[in-house]
Parts: sequence; structure tokens; C-alpha cells
Amino acid sequence: MTDHRDLSIVQDSGLPKHLLQAREAVADPDQVLRATLRLVPRCGDEALLARASALGRQPIAGRTFLARGALADEVMPAPEALAAVKAFCHEHGFTLSRTALGGLFVTIEGKAGALACAFGVTIGRYRYGDLVLRAYEGVLRLPAALAPYVRAVLGLDDLSRIAAQPNAADFIEPPSLKGNLPTTVAFDYYQYPQDLIGRGATVAFIEQNLKVDLAKIQAYYTKLGVGPVTIVLVPEWGPPNTPEDPEPSKLNGEAMMDLKLTGAVAPGATLVGYSIVQDYGYSSDPWVDTLIAALENEKHPCDVMSISLGQPESAWSTQTALCVDFLFAIAGLLGVTVCVASGDFGAPGNLNRGGTYKQNCAFPASSPFCLACGGTELVLSQQGDQRILNGEVVWNEMAEIGQKRATGGGISMLFPVPDFQQTLTLPAPFNEGQTSGRGMPDVASNAAANSSYDVGYGTSAAAPMWAALMALLVEGNGGMPIGYLNPRLYELQLGGTECCKPITEGDNGPPDSNISFSAGKPWNACCGLGSPLGSSLAAALGIGAATSQSRAQRKTAEAVSL
Repeated sequence: MTDHRDLSIVQDSGLPKHLLQAREAVADPDQVLRATLRLVPRCGDEALLARASALGRQPIAGRTFLARGALADEVMPAPEALAAVKAFCHEHGFTLSRTALGGLFVTIEGKAGALACAFGVTIGRYRYGDLVLRAYEGVLRLPAALAPYVRAVLGLDDLSRIAAQPNAADFIEPPSLKGNLPTTVAFDYYQYPQDLIGRGATVAFIEQNLKVDLAKIQAYYTKLGVGPVTIVLVPEWGPPNTPEDPEPSKLNGEAMMDLKLTGAVAPGATLVGYSIVQDYGYSSDPWVDTLIAALENEKHPCDVMSISLGQPESAWSTQTALCVDFLFAIAGLLGVTVCVASGDFGAPGNLNRGGTYKQNCAFPASSPFCLACGGTELVLSQQGDQRILNGEVVWNEMAEIGQKRATGGGISMLFPVPDFQQTLTLPAPFNEGQTSGRGMPDVASNAAANSSYDVGYGTSAAAPMWAALMALLVEGNGGMPIGYLNPRLYELQLGGTECCKPITEGDNGPPDSNISFSAGKPWNACCGLGSPLGSSLAAALGIGAATSQSRAQRKTAEAVSL
């Protein structure tokens, strides 16, 4: 058995006292659990993250991405790392069942009692609302032989189930197409490249579940005069997607909206859905498991990832959040642009889902390796049968009856100021003891209920709309991925090349609170750099527009659908 005096600390207790107050029972010691070890790349964590950042600063034309399924030697763990894991498994009677991403993630299986003993913790079951969750008490430690090679041990708890929640309002099937059409917003208001349809691009959607009605989604495309759009639902290795009840109230409105918005704007792209609640076999942690499944999928390798889920940073265990951030960095090295909704609860964040600070950023949007997408409100007027865009402000409907939503944004408690924000004057944090941190969001898009799409609203709409733009740019880039965008985007925008339209009016705080950030140039903690100027962004990135479908054809199709 392992002598706990020889264990090195990985992380303090995984039991968040503000979430899980009382233990219902000790975990069954004979229950077989699957734990995932995140190993250190041969080059070291800091060098890998620096490599991802450096790649993000390069012009798009000069980027070389890692090959999927054959990561560079310096990114993979050293051979002695895997040897140490195998020896550890042999000592404790565990099974090494799987490796992923070149061995950076290693899955082991063993009984709960033995795993708890090996890592120096006590595993129990706790209640959180209507959920019963597994968590551990004590300080998570590693044997000396593993300590140089392991940076996280995931799966001893399943607290990520709290974080796998949508950031949008409940789904309601729209009665007609009288709302704002995503094609109108994209091509008329946001100047998306008109002659691109996303051909050759693949967009991965990380969803809470995949209870979607594909027939209704394809019918929506038909009404807009586009499609059919190729949609693939993964699990390919698990139960098929067969919603028991196709009624709108039983469907995942978040997933339905995501697929409708991206597919309408980029109908030539392949849309691939993944479910946080599906077991893909890589990890007991649902986020890590699902992200690895998306990045390991060689049949449908993604160029873009859209995520409209998240919760306050304090609702996450630190090691899980850092693993997700690490996976986003890997995604950038593979050429994947990750777009994440910044949340719909204004500057305070979702205080009902684990937010413990005065101001709570949502994670995973607070990761500096994703494009955090905030929300705006379109100021529209009706002239005959046309809607005219007169302006754009911060999305803040917190004062409205029955709404109480606004764009998430603020200063991260988890991540320091990234290099691409070093030249900004970031607003002062509201949280005690905090001096600074990563500012979010990076960009924004239409999200308000007052200017909603015909299929929904929220920053959960902003992320798939930015993902659609990225899919268009992939086609314009000759089918080559764009990858990590933030450093290059900030450099261009702050250097005077207008890729985004700055939002200079509004704030994201409740009417009865001073926890709020204001709009302004060149960046703000409501809408980031601003809403997209699609063609300008494409030109600034050096991306051309290969003719795929004329704007005249789109306009004709839209007129028919209305």
C-alpha cells in the first residue's frame, strides 16, 4: 500500500463547502470508478500553453497545426510517464483502460475504496438540489513516483454535472418566422461574407443532451431556403439519439437553437453534436470526456467548436477547470476555434448555481483559450416590411418583468490577464482581494429577447453565430482551419483594423446593484471588442471569398420564406 507521507499534493479538497453541505453516505468501496490522469507533456505545461499562444498570434496564412492522432513528440508525455502510470496500476490492482490525445489523458479503473486509499482521500455522496453527487474529502495527493508526471486526477468526483447547465432561457417552439432571421442578422447587419456557406468546415456542438428533432431542424432550414444541412449526432459508440417525446417541451431547446442558427448561416458546414451526459469512455468527468471525444473524432474532425453551457467559476473544481482550459489550448494547436457563451446573468453571474463572489465570470468562457461571446441588443425600427438596424447596445434586460437577464462579463478569478489583453486598461474588479484577471467576453453578438431570433436568444445564441462566421472563414481559407483567434483578433482590432464594431452604450448590471461594467472603447467587460464585421474580419485575416452561393440567391430564398 502507498505510504501517505510520500504523497505529494495535487489539489486541496474537492468538496466545495458552499455547494455540498452534508454527506449522505460513504461511497460504496466496491463500486468500480474510472479516473483520468492528465499527464504533463514532454515540453512541460508552460511551454505547451506558450506554443498555443504564439500560434494564435501568427497570421492565418502562416499557421501550421498539429496532426490529429499523431501529436508532435514534444507535446506527448515522456515514455517514463506512461511507465510510471502502469507501475502504479500494477501496485494497486487498477486497470489502465484507455489513453487519449497522444497519452496526455490516461484512464484507469479501480474500486472506489482502493482509489480513495491510493490518493489519500475519502469518497462520499452528497446532495445538491435534486442531484446526488460524488465528491471527495481530504487533500488529493500523488505517490512520489507519479508526482513529476501527473497534473490532475479526475473522476473521483462528478461535480462537473453541476457545471453542465445551459446558459439560455427555457425552449419555446416559435409560432412563426416573424422574429429576426439569423441569415438577416448575419449577412445584412453583421456583414458576414455573402458568397460563403461554410463548405468543408465541421462545427462541433457541446450540448447538455442531444434530445433534438432533426426533422424540425431541417424544416427550419427549408423555410429559410437553405439546406439540407448535414447533421451528425454522436454517440456513435453509445445509445442512439431517440427522443422519447418529440413535443417541444421535452426537447433540448439549447441544442435545437444552436444547430438552427449555425446551419442557417453556414449550411455547407457539417454540424456534429456531442452530449455532456453521454459516456464516451475517456473520463468519468463529463466535460473532459466530451471534449476529448470531439477532439479525437477522426471521422468528423472539427474546425470550430460551439459551447453554450457554463456556470460560475466557483462552481468548478480547480483541476477540472484547468483541464478544460488545457484542452482548449490543445484545440488551438489542432486548428480548432472554440466559441463559448459568456452567460446570461450579467456582471454578478449566476448566484443560484454556485456563484460565491460579488462578481462571477462563467467558465468555460473565462478560459483565455476560447473566444468568449457576450450579448448585445439590436436597436431596430420597422419600415414597411423591412427592419432597419439603427444601432446596437449592451444586452441588459434585468429591469424587465419576467426577464432579469443580461450579458455575462467581468474579471476572472481563475485566470490571470493574458498576453493579448496586457495593453488594455481593464476595469477594477469588485471581488475582495482581487487585483486583476482575464477580462471577458472577447466579442459579442445579438442576444437580447427584445431583438431575439425566431428560435431563441441569449449569449447561447451569440456563440453559434460566431461559430457560423468561423465556419464561413474556414471555407474562405481554402478549407483550412483558422484555429485560436484571440491574440490575432486583439492585435488587429487594437491596432486600428476594425474587425468588430465597438459597443459603447449600456452596462451589464442589475438596476439595484453597483456590480456592473459599462460599455466603451476599445474593449469592455460587457461586449468585449464588439459585434462582428464579418467581411472586414475576413479581409484583415487575409481570407478570400470563394463564390459558393450568391447573395441574390439567399435574398430570394429569404423572401419566399417570409
